Amino acid sequence: MRLAGVVALIAVVGLGTVGVVSAQTPAPTVTITASESSVAISATSPLASGPTRFDVVKSGQGELDISIGALRPGVTLDQFTAALRQSPDDAIDLVHIDAGATLSAAEQSRAVTTSLRPNSTYVVLNATGENPANWEIASFTVGGQSNGASAPRADATIRIADLRFSGASTLPRRGIVRFQHTGWAPHFAFAIPLRRGAGTRAVGRALRANSERRLGRLVDFESGIEAQSLVTRGADDYNELRFPRRGRYVLVCFFEGHNTQGMYRFVRVR
Repeated sequence: MRLAGVVALIAVVGLGTVGVVSAQTPAPTVTITASESSVAISATSPLASGPTRFDVVKSGQGELDISIGALRPGVTLDQFTAALRQSPDDAIDLVHIDAGATLSAAEQSRAVTTSLRPNSTYVVLNATGENPANWEIASFTVGGQSNGASAPRADATIRIADLRFSGASTLPRRGIVRFQHTGWAPHFAFAIPLRRGAGTRAVGRALRANSERRLGRLVDFESGIEAQSLVTRGADDYNELRFPRRGRYVLVCFFEGHNTQGMYRFVRVR
């Protein structure tokens, strides 16, 4: 009986130890507050590397376009800023765009969790508006120490690679959708609800033809949301999304005409 009791005690202690080790540490939250002409970060540098939740909060009206990226080795903040003012397309080559959030006029906030790279300088770019000369930039640094946090559990996963979306065919109306980017080019995912009676073949033909007029009869652009902001290779984002309604959607990347090359995927939101 004593031996059985000792064995039982060891089992209980062992299970408790496993529970402690496997317990997940939630990602720390950094708040980004922005309007059309401003951007501010709540964090104090340096941050620890690892999964970090960015809560993007709108302080004004209208749309908001925020990108979060690590400068590539050897690139300074001044070099990136100068390149951005001259040519945003060239500036993309100077940074790993790891995450971001594009808020529609109806959205007041959006959260995304991404893993910060150790020993890096990050830029938070407010790319709202048409003139890059007016885009606001904030920055923070990440040290070599890990925060020990875990990424949140995803309700669905979409993979982005080489002009294709793959993965889940059903997404939650309100939940966390993980986007993993392993492709060679920058991509984003705009989620647009299909109108009643619209066929997927007709939508696909209109997307390949890049016919805005035909698409307007088949999909509801005004109710679309940017489920994944523009990111580059290696991005692994957990986006906390609220779709406007249930039903059939099409995920599209319009960056540099990728839709004409078949970069779209039909999904159902439930």
